Amino acid sequence: MTTLVVLSSVAACAGGSGKGAETSAAKPEGRLPSGISTPSKLWTEADLNSAALTVEDLDGYDVAPMEAEAGAGAFRATVDPAMCEPIGHALGPNGSAYAAAARIVRLIFPEGDGAGATMALASYSAEDARNVVQEFRKATERCAAYKDLVSSFRYEDVEVQSDPGYGEESVSVRLTQIADYDANGEPVKIPFAIVAVRQGATVAMFSTFNRRGGSQEGMPASVPAVLVRAQLNKMGELDASASRR
Repeated sequence: MTTLVVLSSVAACAGGSGKGAETSAAKPEGRLPSGISTPSKLWTEADLNSAALTVEDLDGYDVAPMEAEAGAGAFRATVDPAMCEPIGHALGPNGSAYAAAARIVRLIFPEGDGAGATMALASYSAEDARNVVQEFRKATERCAAYKDLVSSFRYEDVEVQSDPGYGEESVSVRLTQIADYDANGEPVKIPFAIVAVRQGATVAMFSTFNRRGGSQEGMPASVPAVLVRAQLNKMGELDASASRR
């Protein structure tokens, strides 16, 4: 997983209330605008590429593709305890261990010293799409800390955040990576954040972290809402256009 974390850092360039934090019943900004439908079919890789954000869709961000595999086992995290494994998958470039009909990955990074994200966008069967988000939610509610047995990184302080209200269902979590130890033997802590969003049978998994020495060092990590909203809006517009043909 070491390589995967390094690749994720290109996108993140930046940037709770404890276990069992209450999930807000309100659904604030983030749902698709009125009149925009949800993805109603199994999207192909071409569909996903058409729906994915580009530099033309975002002010102040660059976007770069990253290789992904659509099949089962595209990214197998090995973590301890095993119940935390969906979180390990979410931090990888493919976002999930489930076999996807199609999957793409984008690195979205700011032109300045702000927060970006790695986004895995995948089309599943309706059942698998729900399972991806539900299993991720269950893992974040049960898992307080875990160790990645491949990279030896440890992750602590897993905290479920209030539901951001994205898509048909969404989960937001923060956690801390223990990446190394400094000269005094103190742990080097890197704040991470993950947002999982399901819209129809398509799942977008965003992850980010605050890099050391950046303007957000020492602050909690947060996936920029502007990225999530822009991605959902573009997905909805593509599906609405296809349904009119």
